[in-house]
Amino acid sequence: MIKNFFEQFGANVQVEEDDVMDMAADAAQTDLADDTDVRNLIRSVGAMVGREIDPEVEDRLASIITSGEAPTDMASLMEMMS
Repeated sequence: MIKNFFEQFGANVQVEEDDVMDMAADAAQTDLADDTDVRNLIRSVGAMVGREIDPEVEDRLASIITSGEAPTDMASLMEMMS
């Protein structure tokens, strides 16, 4: 499933799979209840894919993540991202 997700994700941006895995490892150690940590993670992901994150989108993502409302299963995450 991770390979399939990466193939879909990688088709839209030029990112190495190792970079995505490194970012996932960093995210696993991030305090997702801390607004500053979450915003730094969001910005890091944006930088990795070469896109600037709109402040409104950053606010919305940070709010969803820090409140614990972010999906925990891959299907829900993919639905949220589409």
